[in-house]
Amino acid sequence: MASALVFDLTSFFQIAACDIQEEWFADYQIPPELASIKRVVTDNIIYFLDEKLNTDDGPFVIIDLSGADPIFKQDKIDRYVLDRISTITRATFTNSVSIPYSWHFHSEGGSLKSVYAATKNVGGGSRIHFDSNPAGNPDLIFFTRTETVIPFHKLRTPDLYLAIRATLPIIVAAPAIKRPKEFSTTGITLSQRLPASFARGATLDQWYQTKLTDEQRAFVDKPYQGPVRLRGVAGTGKTLSLVIKFLRDACSFENAHSEKRFCFLTHSSGTVDLVNGICIDLDPIGVASGLGKYVTLQVRTLYDLAYEFLRFDLDKLNPLSLDGREGRQLQSELIASILDTMRDEISFARFNDISEHLQFGWNRNNTAAREQLVSELMNEFASVLDADAVWAGTDKGEKYAKGQLGYRPTWLMDLTTERDRRFVLEIHRHYRNLLADMDTLSVDQMVGDLNSFLDGNTWDHLKKTRGFDAIFVDELHLFTSIERQVLHKLVRNTVSPEGIALRPSIFMAYDVKQSPRDTFTQIGEKDSSLFTASTQLQNSDLIKLSKVFRYTPQIAEFLYDLDATFPAIDLAGEWEEYAATAEVAEGERPTLTIFKDEAELIKVIVDTAIRQARRLGGRRVAILCVNEALFDQYDKILRIRVKDRLIHISSRDTVLDLQHAGKKPILSMPEYVAGLQFEAVHLIHVDAQDAPKEMNIGERRRLISSVYLGASRAERDLHISCCETRGGPASVLGLALERKTLIVAK
Repeated sequence: MASALVFDLTSFFQIAACDIQEEWFADYQIPPELASIKRVVTDNIIYFLDEKLNTDDGPFVIIDLSGADPIFKQDKIDRYVLDRISTITRATFTNSVSIPYSWHFHSEGGSLKSVYAATKNVGGGSRIHFDSNPAGNPDLIFFTRTETVIPFHKLRTPDLYLAIRATLPIIVAAPAIKRPKEFSTTGITLSQRLPASFARGATLDQWYQTKLTDEQRAFVDKPYQGPVRLRGVAGTGKTLSLVIKFLRDACSFENAHSEKRFCFLTHSSGTVDLVNGICIDLDPIGVASGLGKYVTLQVRTLYDLAYEFLRFDLDKLNPLSLDGREGRQLQSELIASILDTMRDEISFARFNDISEHLQFGWNRNNTAAREQLVSELMNEFASVLDADAVWAGTDKGEKYAKGQLGYRPTWLMDLTTERDRRFVLEIHRHYRNLLADMDTLSVDQMVGDLNSFLDGNTWDHLKKTRGFDAIFVDELHLFTSIERQVLHKLVRNTVSPEGIALRPSIFMAYDVKQSPRDTFTQIGEKDSSLFTASTQLQNSDLIKLSKVFRYTPQIAEFLYDLDATFPAIDLAGEWEEYAATAEVAEGERPTLTIFKDEAELIKVIVDTAIRQARRLGGRRVAILCVNEALFDQYDKILRIRVKDRLIHISSRDTVLDLQHAGKKPILSMPEYVAGLQFEAVHLIHVDAQDAPKEMNIGERRRLISSVYLGASRAERDLHISCCETRGGPASVLGLALERKTLIVAK
């Protein structure tokens, strides 16, 4: 039994970027594919060191497995603990991430620290403890995992550390030991957690020279002279192009001894994991692992960055969420409760003349109408009120009420009269007061505060050291209007030595049709809703991608027909026809299955997906539900009915469970897996009931965007489902059915 694991940073990040199964924790072997790592065992201590390592100066990562409460305990929590160790290591040595708020980081002022070992559902209240400066050395040792909170003075001291440090010079100088052949066939899998289309063993230079298209290479070659947009439909390689530019330029600046700070921003922790995996796989000089002397790279979610910058203001405040499903549900519940409390005589007298559709939703007796109103109000808060500090009792609030804020996109909430708008302002006033009483902030409020902070004097002084020379933004279509206003403020050196304002170097990848919500819109400027003057992103260079590398020509044909049903809107020219050519092998045509009812649908689909996942492997099969209310039901029911046989992804802020999928399918909604891909996708509940003829343009756009986003997650197999009790297939599938790019399953 191993008493400790010891890694240099390069080896640790290489192994951490792999999909590690439970079997690995039995004897900690590594596969032949990780040929650059030598594994040495001495006195039950296992060392994983880069074969090129020629110094024992460190830093090193040490995992103590001795004592009564070792870090790894041969249980289901081990894999989650290793992921947390990876994040803590990045936060300590690379500054590319921060320790998430939800981990309940604890420190008593010294180098001893602790965090939760896993999520509450997985790990209960267990905590892992670590020392970030053992014996005064710049190493990181993880030494105890306890089931309860223990005061630091009662923790055991890691006895092995000094012995390991004394032995390291000998181990570093020792030659690599040839690995026994049988270890490659023990069933231990350390396969890379990267897209199947990416993992081809090519170097960074080979990707640039031979694998990128001319369009992608043109984007990678763009100079740092202002904002650049990379637009393309799902599967055209936007994220990959952005990552290659991010890493290739970082290596170039590092080799030129030019000090730079780059930040890669995205909405999803899953995408953060994907980007880090690609960087580690392609990085020729270790800059992505924090080994660069001149270049600093950070890969973050915007909310992670916001919380770090505002933490001194949030000591007594808790974010309502970091854009997770739980936060959205709580926000929905708050608004619903406000609608109930406003049903008093005074409010009825004030707002008895609001439009009929608002009255209908305000009536608690109509559940569907109430849910629709709450959803529209959440959208209005994020897109308009919180986005532009429009509050009741302010000048902006009065202009909003009187319809004087300017052009209002037709796909936002239908507010035709002044009374309608004052009704919404009153709900928003109650909402803000409730959050204040709870000592919490919504995500939109937190980003709004970040926006204000970046306009202040403090940031003017901090920008030189904490600002970035360039920002790389993936999934821009998921960023709200106020979030886009933040981006250029994060960039330092925006004024030349001659005092001339410089355009910010921001590289953005997006596809507006993949946004299932309207929060990317902003009222006020009809012809530049995505890139307003306040973002300083207008008139940016544009590169369009036209070749698809993710899904088959048959799926591309279906998406082409789905695209033809999109609302005819013009978002500053960003909404254009699907015009991509699939560059992958032929496959089967997408199918539509019409089930009798919801019970039959979910039973058959879940059973089918579980069988497929056993055959195809983890992360390869997904069940994506288009209907938000039904997803909530299935999420709760299936956690009990098929316990531990599905991976539930119900948030954009963390999808770490994907790393532990094993041979389990994923259950989620399209928006929560944006940027990810699967070999087979079951897109469920594309029902006529959710697409009535009377739906407005905003509702129609959101539905089709969700179907488009979900369908484009499939690489080879796409199966769409609906049920007769909900009206059969939605009308948005009509053209595809007519042209037989979508066929009815027998």
